[in-house]
Amino acid sequence: MSLFKKGGIFISQTLHSAWQEYEAGKEYKRRIGLYETVRKNERFYRGDQWYGIQTDLPHPVFNIVRRITDYLVGSVLSGNITVQYSDNGLPFIEQAALREKVTNGIAVLNRHIAWRWKTEQMQHLCNQALLDAAISGDGIFYCWWDPDSRDGQKFIGNIRTDLIEITNLFVADVNSSDLQSQDYIILSGRGFISELKKEAREAGVDEREIAKITPDDEKNMRMGDFASTDLKGAEKATYLLRFSKENDEVVFEKSTRSCIIKRIHTGLKYYPVTYFHWHNAKNCYHGNAPVSDLVANQLYINSAYAMAMKHMQDTAFSKVIYDKSRIPEWSNEVGEAIGAMGGGNVSDAVSVVGVGELQDGYLDFINDVIENTKAMMGATEAALGDAAANNTSAILTLQNASQIALEHVRIHLYRCLGELATIWADMLCTYCPQNRFLMVENDEGKLCAETMDYALLKNELLHATATAGHIERYTSGTTVSILDKLLEHGHLNVAQYIELLPNGTLENRETLLKKISEKGATTNG
Repeated sequence: MSLFKKGGIFISQTLHSAWQEYEAGKEYKRRIGLYETVRKNERFYRGDQWYGIQTDLPHPVFNIVRRITDYLVGSVLSGNITVQYSDNGLPFIEQAALREKVTNGIAVLNRHIAWRWKTEQMQHLCNQALLDAAISGDGIFYCWWDPDSRDGQKFIGNIRTDLIEITNLFVADVNSSDLQSQDYIILSGRGFISELKKEAREAGVDEREIAKITPDDEKNMRMGDFASTDLKGAEKATYLLRFSKENDEVVFEKSTRSCIIKRIHTGLKYYPVTYFHWHNAKNCYHGNAPVSDLVANQLYINSAYAMAMKHMQDTAFSKVIYDKSRIPEWSNEVGEAIGAMGGGNVSDAVSVVGVGELQDGYLDFINDVIENTKAMMGATEAALGDAAANNTSAILTLQNASQIALEHVRIHLYRCLGELATIWADMLCTYCPQNRFLMVENDEGKLCAETMDYALLKNELLHATATAGHIERYTSGTTVSILDKLLEHGHLNVAQYIELLPNGTLENRETLLKKISEKGATTNG
């Protein structure tokens, strides 16, 4: 780490530059209202929908935001995702032996990525990234090389993939969504002082510089209200991860406000960050979130129901009005006599005010708002599975049609995952020695290890594409409904019906089929 053996001028200049860029990025996010929008969206998804509202009304929550959002996320990620590598330069390799070597290397890479996709629970990570995008507008993946990871062989180190919140991503050109073309990318985070000092010490930083790493109170620049809440006495500081390119090579720098912890020429070709928008926003590197479109309607639904509840609380029971000059005190005790003074008709001294009634159509209008809100977001009754299964074919057609509106989100996600896999390949080919093994699954599904020529593939034009498997629309309930119709109209007998039932819908299926078969043989005999 020769950087720290030089004079302090270069260090202070790069440190000052990184934090100036960070402050400029925060100011941009404030100007476009990102921080408050993300906090509000997260609250509404979580169910804290009366935050900051001072009222004597009840506080009901009919959380259609979460219902619709979970449906949208599940619909986008309803198929298993697979990644395949290709080499754009392969057709131009003239030597047959070299072409075969590259082809074999790509095959090993494809098998390894399929194994990695399962072991790193990427399906779960993608689901969380989609939820982030639905709430904040963007889902962000960050890859880093963990030098301490072990997988059973003598070589250590492996790729780790984390999610980054949009509030922690900063770029040089805020009008461009192309991360790889940016002059720099900055990721911010919070770390314990002890861990940051330990990392700086291991990187060879002078102890006088390490002593400058001190706690700060910058807690409110992340998603959600709970980001600003920490354990009492916890000493943390904000740090920056700054990526830039020098001679087409990624340079990584980690720093706090007062100390550069490390600066490394990584050898990578690609920034280890990729992301996708839910909805694009022209000339802005931030996307638009669907939850933002739901907040106003959700507020109206809650407040409308709150007023209806308050009305029913105040007017649900009749009230007695009496003349105190003739009836000194009224009692609601069962069977208790009530004394009246003076003569005349007692009924003239007492009257009962009936219960109040809601305006006709008030609750119907609220329900119309709910249904129209869901319909505008594509979360219709058929799509959500709430429609009665009277016409299975029509329901399936409507469900398929509702998926069309989400196709653009899938395209954004698959492009992002293709870039993510390309970053993985870049890291493997940069950091793995020639005799490093990669874990793969063979055709029989057994785990084994293979190797490849990393240096050779490092110089190839590797490209990855992500695709989704077939989305199965025929659920167990749909299948049973279809079988019921076939049995009802005589197209199936009982044995055929039982045999075709989906797994898990009937216990002891074989025993039942055997008894039906024996009964049939007895009858025929």
